[in-house]
Amino acid sequence: MAKFFLMHKDRRVAVLEVAEKTADILDVEEILAPEHYPIGCRPDVLGLRSWWKGRGIPAGRQGLSAALAVMDVPYAELLLLKCNGLSLTDHYWITPCERPQRWSQVNFFQNDFSEDVGRALFGEQSTALSLDLKSPCCTSDGFLKKRWQIADGQRVLVKGGTAPYFQEPLNECVASAVYEMLGIPHTPYVLAWEDEQPYSVCPCFVTPSTEFVPAAALVECFESDEGVPLWRHFLLCCEKLGIPNAKKDTSQMLAVDFLLANTDRHLKNFGALRDPDTLQWIGMAPVFDSGTSLWKLDRTNFIAKDQYDQCRPFAQHHAQQLALLDAADIACLPWHKLQGLPTLVEKILSQSVYLEPERIEAIAGRVEQNLDHLMSRLFVRPVEP
Repeated sequence: MAKFFLMHKDRRVAVLEVAEKTADILDVEEILAPEHYPIGCRPDVLGLRSWWKGRGIPAGRQGLSAALAVMDVPYAELLLLKCNGLSLTDHYWITPCERPQRWSQVNFFQNDFSEDVGRALFGEQSTALSLDLKSPCCTSDGFLKKRWQIADGQRVLVKGGTAPYFQEPLNECVASAVYEMLGIPHTPYVLAWEDEQPYSVCPCFVTPSTEFVPAAALVECFESDEGVPLWRHFLLCCEKLGIPNAKKDTSQMLAVDFLLANTDRHLKNFGALRDPDTLQWIGMAPVFDSGTSLWKLDRTNFIAKDQYDQCRPFAQHHAQQLALLDAADIACLPWHKLQGLPTLVEKILSQSVYLEPERIEAIAGRVEQNLDHLMSRLFVRPVEP
């Protein structure tokens, strides 16, 4: 057992007891700066333990078992200690009470980091006698194969797809193009190929002066009254916290999710940005992680069927979720710019050798149907104003 400071940049937030062999938080000995405590986290050992474990790589990550064997680490939770809990998502970390370090010395935004963990997660073998495990890859969420890299001084996330279609990286590029045409703040994605497999590449949207707070944390800030739907509770939390334009920005994201049939917009892949020093809310984070779209795992003959697609997080089906939104928040977007969207979808998806022409045509056709449905719902037409 050892004592660590939970840090928020250079501010000491709490004193923790941590089991060094398991990386479990055993006790929250003292809270030193309650205003900087992780938002939405209960101020007790169970709450902080859950928050801490949530920073680690999930057990279902592609290739994790083989990567842990290469790194000679028995389980993923220990990677949190190896990197001091540092991430490229926020500014929380831990440091030993006996040997405290400075934020400027260790953070991944301004300091280089090892690519050893990323290489292991991608199945690459190493001949080095020992690996440097200080990497933001140790605190990356999600189940797809991914790794952080530094390219031309910029932190970028490289993420793969799911067999047999490996469609997610191309879906990210389609979504990025749609958000660009509509003028919605988003993280831009580009396509890359490595060992005959497609990967999406995007820059880190968090900076040394901002941090990301997921919607999952926002909805835990206030208790929900019995019977209040999650959508309403989310909006009430954002209103009480003072997050600017949360309703409009989230509604526009969900409208595009309907358009592209995104099935996995969960509470951890959208949220808000705040200033870690002043704790002031900046607004909703740019949209990211739209790869679970465009019927990525459905059989081709299933895609062409006109049906309700499942979705998250505020309803079970997209039509239900779309009905929750205020049309005025969506109709103000320049939908006329998407007139050629089906052709653009075909052009982007055609870059993949894993997608046959019939599948691409079916996907483009469903996107066109969704666009027509969305326009009729909003009582607007995709024509030049």
